[in-house]
Amino acid sequence: MASIELTMLSPLPVYLDESTTGSALAPRPATLDGKVVGLLPNWRPSAVEILAALGKLLQERYRIKAVVMEQPMRELPLKTGKLIDAMGGKLDDMAKRVDVALTATGD
Repeated sequence: MASIELTMLSPLPVYLDESTTGSALAPRPATLDGKVVGLLPNWRPSAVEILAALGKLLQERYRIKAVVMEQPMRELPLKTGKLIDAMGGKLDDMAKRVDVALTATGD
């Protein structure tokens, strides 16, 4: 199977996987074969299309058990500003159903 090479760019001065403090990144599976992949778009217009295309590409390259596309949040908690708090239940539910989760933002 062909390998994929990705270059990740971050606006952060220190990459999260290079930081020695705080929580570690989640462990990565050796392969996506047999895994359930969760796709979590944000509220930006093209995020669903970006993730749908990525899900299709992953299904072509791996023997993925299933791809699950979550619905983006329709309303932002503008009054409280606590987006993660508002999404907590959705994220917990998704974590129970998938092996790997991908998210995207798109305009």
